[in-house]
Amino acid sequence: MENNIVNEEKIFNRNKWCYSLGGIGRDMTYTLMATFLMVYIQYTMNLTIAQFSTISLLLVLGRVWDAINDPIMGAIIENTKSRWGKFKPWIIIGAVLTAIVIVILFNVRTFTGWNFVIFFAVSYFIWEITFTMNDISYWSMLASLSTDAKKRNKITTLAVVFAGVGAFAANAIIALASGDMVRFYGGVSIGIAFALVACQTLTVLGVKEDEKTIAENNAKEENVSFKDMILTIKNNDQLLWVTLAMFLYNIGSSLLGSTLAYNMIYLEINYGGIEGTLLVLCLGVSSIMLQSFYASLANKFKRSKLLIYSLSLTLAGYLMLLLLGFTFIPINIITICIFAIFVFSGQAIFYMVLTVNLTNTIEYNEYKTGERREGVIFSLRPFMAKFASAVTQLIITGILIFSGIYALTENVSILETQKNDFESKYIHGTLAGQAEYLDNLGKHQVIFDQELQEKLNEIEGKEFASELEKQQAILEANQEIDDLYNILEDSTFTLNPETGLYTMDITPSANKIFKSQADNNLMKFILRGGITIVPILFLCSAFLVLKKKYKIDEEMYEHMMAEINKKKQE
Repeated sequence: MENNIVNEEKIFNRNKWCYSLGGIGRDMTYTLMATFLMVYIQYTMNLTIAQFSTISLLLVLGRVWDAINDPIMGAIIENTKSRWGKFKPWIIIGAVLTAIVIVILFNVRTFTGWNFVIFFAVSYFIWEITFTMNDISYWSMLASLSTDAKKRNKITTLAVVFAGVGAFAANAIIALASGDMVRFYGGVSIGIAFALVACQTLTVLGVKEDEKTIAENNAKEENVSFKDMILTIKNNDQLLWVTLAMFLYNIGSSLLGSTLAYNMIYLEINYGGIEGTLLVLCLGVSSIMLQSFYASLANKFKRSKLLIYSLSLTLAGYLMLLLLGFTFIPINIITICIFAIFVFSGQAIFYMVLTVNLTNTIEYNEYKTGERREGVIFSLRPFMAKFASAVTQLIITGILIFSGIYALTENVSILETQKNDFESKYIHGTLAGQAEYLDNLGKHQVIFDQELQEKLNEIEGKEFASELEKQQAILEANQEIDDLYNILEDSTFTLNPETGLYTMDITPSANKIFKSQADNNLMKFILRGGITIVPILFLCSAFLVLKKKYKIDEEMYEHMMAEINKKKQE
């Protein structure tokens, strides 16, 4: 008996570490796509507003389709029978295919304009399918590793912590890309693809599932039908309420760490510096620390109390971030980081409570129906995350376009493209490289001509009160392009004595573009409101849903487990 207990503990500890470490590469991948894909497109592709908006719409449609597809993938997992169980085959297949797709997406740059939009559409929809294979199977496995409440808190805590480590590492590295985005994203995507496959291989090879459970699953004659899947979701009222809360939470919590945050830093602080990485350090350190102590906090406080404390801390941080620069407290990277720590710490606890609440609905389903259905139930987590991501994308796109930020950053995108062209096409190891580039700026004038032509086409499509007003708009468009050309010529060139090659520094020119809007308080307030006021509304809504509708507290969970164990013994 004692040997069995020791052996079970060893297996649990092995599973806990191998499962949790596997999440590092996964969340690095998700962060690259969810947080930085739009930054990459916004600052390196030089698209028109129509093309950028189309890509944003494709992201929304892709995520809605992916959200709908998640429960279907959950049913496929439930019906999978193999010697490796129902989770592992899909974990490794999804990881390998996802790695291939992200390398292609960030390294193939032969398409421009609408051709890039088509290339993006195909690549992104394939990514949605392959990542879903991995995502659903990975998180569904969590509930099968233990039914003991304390052990589940431990493994959930560790899994979320290492997922946070992956997201933190990706954020910290990729945030350094400004000023050399084209080559940076290409290299980072390859590194993250390798990390994804390596980490998920560790999970597949290291986690030891219960052989009896695998045999029972393989012996089941009946499959989970689409009707069964729908009924499982429909009849589990607690699952529906907690997924609604998770949907609202995911929208609110994602905006401060999104494309909007980096645009705020570029506009109000600096482009091409380490400020973005410093913000990520605050996110990573505060989130990981709080999540690491969740098991201890859960032993001292009920989840309902933890929700109140976490929401209070989060709201205080958001309100202070909103007022920075508009009050006596100045806006700089130090003040941003201080109040961002409040936000990230509060949201970390909120997320842990949500994750445990969602996991507990599996036992609730077993308590009511006798069936666990981990794959179907846990498919609701990414379902709501991706559906929330679609809504978030609409919010982000609307703010970038409505505030005028996107029109401003089109010029920075041209600078990033020119830097990549210079350092890949015009380096000769001597001053001739710089001279040739400057002499050939005329060849690059085609980019500016295209930009001007698009602006003129927009003017032609508008109605003006008089011909004089129309001519004024044309003059302003020409002046804007001339100003951009002059800014480009201001870029500096530096010789690397070790390689003998010249590099092009575009950060002074990029900052010149952003500083031209230094007094535009309307642009700044719209952007700031998007990462403070909007999150407050969604997070408060998530809190109210849990407070009013979710009833699986600590006492009810113990009661359910007692009843489940009693039925099993009978």
